[in-house]
Amino acid sequence: MSEYLTVESLEFSYGLRKIIHNFNFQVQKGELVGVIGPNGAGKSTLLHLLAGLLFPDKGKIYLGGRETTFLSRRKWAQKAALVFQDVPSELDMDCLEVVMMGRFPYITRWKGEDELDYQVVQKVMKATSVQNFIGRSFQELSGGEKQRVMVARALAQEPELLLLDEPTSHLDVRHQLEIMDILLELKKEGIAILGVFHDLNLVSQFCDKVLLLREGCLLNCGKTTEVMKTPQIEELFQVEFLEALHPFTFRPFFMPLGKRKSESNNIRLHLICGGGSGRLAMQELLSAGFSLSVGVVNQLDSDQELAEKLGLKLVTEKPFTHYSSDSLQRAQTLAEQADFVIVVPTYWGEGNLGNLRLAQQLLARGKRVILFRDCLGEQWDYTNGRALKILHELVEAGALVFDSWPAAIRAIGDKPPITPEKQRQKELKTTGGKNRQPMA
Repeated sequence: MSEYLTVESLEFSYGLRKIIHNFNFQVQKGELVGVIGPNGAGKSTLLHLLAGLLFPDKGKIYLGGRETTFLSRRKWAQKAALVFQDVPSELDMDCLEVVMMGRFPYITRWKGEDELDYQVVQKVMKATSVQNFIGRSFQELSGGEKQRVMVARALAQEPELLLLDEPTSHLDVRHQLEIMDILLELKKEGIAILGVFHDLNLVSQFCDKVLLLREGCLLNCGKTTEVMKTPQIEELFQVEFLEALHPFTFRPFFMPLGKRKSESNNIRLHLICGGGSGRLAMQELLSAGFSLSVGVVNQLDSDQELAEKLGLKLVTEKPFTHYSSDSLQRAQTLAEQADFVIVVPTYWGEGNLGNLRLAQQLLARGKRVILFRDCLGEQWDYTNGRALKILHELVEAGALVFDSWPAAIRAIGDKPPITPEKQRQKELKTTGGKNRQPMA
C-alpha cells in the first residue's frame, strides 16, 4: 500500500477558538481508518477540512501526493467524497436524483447525465441496497434508509478518498454491518477511507488504523490493535470499560461500565472472594470510588478473569490446588496495604481455606475486616465446619458484619473510619444495650 492522504502540521480555528492542533497522519490506499473521541473533539471539523469545505489556518493536506491548495473545487470533489452526519430531511427529490447528485463533479454546464453516469449510480445503489428506492421520494424514507442513500451519493463520486461522518448512526445492527461490509469491499478496490464513529466496537473490529482525538488534539494514531487498549480508551472518554476478545476476530471489544469515579477518598480495600462471588463486590466497590486488590483466587475463575480485565492488583493460584504459602504471602502483602479486608459469601473448601486464616491473622494484627452476615450460613462450608468456625471467630474478634452493600460502603467511607469498638457502641445504642453481633 502507498500513502494517499497525508496531513502535515494541520491547524484550524473558529475565530479565537482553536479546533485542530498540529495534526500529522497518513492514510494509505486500501486502508480503513476510524476516528474516535468525545463530543467537541474536532472530528467533524477534521473531515470538513479534508473534504475542502473548510481551509486550514496552517499546515498542508496532500491527496495522491498533490497538495490540495492547487486543486480546484471540482477536482477536489472528484478525489474526496464526504457523507455528512446530518441527513437532510426535507429533500423533495426522487432517490435516484439524490444519488445522481454525486455525479455533479463530472457533469459540465453543457453536458447532462450520460449512460456512464447512470451505470455508476445503479452500481452504487445496488452496493448500498437502495436500488429498490428508485421511484420513491427521499422524504418518505426512514432515517436509516436516508443515510444509506447518502452513502450511495458519496460513492457515486467515485472518490479515491471516502470521508464518513457517523455513517452508521441511524442504522440498525444489520444495516450497520452491511455498510461496514461495503467499506471492506471498497478497501479491496484501493479506496482510502476515513470515518468518524461513536461505536468503538465497529472501529475495533473493522478498522485498520485509528485516530484518537480529544479537545482538538491528536492523542494517538496507529494500528487499531495497538492503540485501542483499555487504559487509552478510558482516558479518552473518562469512562471505565471492560475489554474482552471477540471470539471470531480475536480483536478487542469494549463494554462501558460507568462514568469513571475518582479515588480521592484514598481508601484501599482487599477483597477475599472466589467462584463468581466477587463480581458484585467489584462492581459496588469500584463504583463507590475505592481502589481495590483481590486474592487469592484460582486461575480461570470468573472472579480472576474479571479482576484481570479491570486491571486490579491480583494474586492467583493454579486451579484445583491448595493455596501455596507463596500465594498467601503475596495476598498478605496486598492486604496489609489496604484499609479494610472484605470477605464475601464464598464456597469454602480445603483449597481456599487459607484465605480465611489470612483474614484472621490480619484482624489479630489490627487490620479492619468486614464480612457479610450471609457468610455465616452453613451452605458455604465444605470443610466439615472448619471454615464456619473461623468465620464466627472473626466476628467474636471484632470483624464488622453487614447485611447489605450500601451499609458496608457507608461504614467504609466514614471519616474517621469505623473501628470495631465504634461499631459495638453503635449497636448497643440501637439495641438498648443488648449484646449481639455487630451489624449496620
